[in-house]
Amino acid sequence: MSPQLKMPVFFVVLTTLTFSLMNALGFMLVTAVAILLLTTSYAVKYRREGVGAGLAYFGLAYVGFGLALLGIGLLQTHAGCLFLVGDCYQPTLPSYWFEFKVGVNLGLTTL
Repeated sequence: MSPQLKMPVFFVVLTTLTFSLMNALGFMLVTAVAILLLTTSYAVKYRREGVGAGLAYFGLAYVGFGLALLGIGLLQTHAGCLFLVGDCYQPTLPSYWFEFKVGVNLGLTTL
């Protein structure tokens, strides 16, 4: 197998394995393990190479999107929605609300 093909195949297998584990073990457990593995890999990498600006910008962006999702949840709860971040059909919410939620989720996914 060529070196250029190894990484895409690895990511496809890893993604399939992750979703299978989420189905079998539950979303919360698999997410916690994934976050623990990512944290460990970043700690090892930056212990060897030093902390750069990239990690700081990533952390700030991640916290910003987390606060945006928290704000969405608070506003939807205040409006009487059943779900914090999911669909909400309350007439008290602004008309641009759906586009804003899609933008925040797309930004977090891209990050």
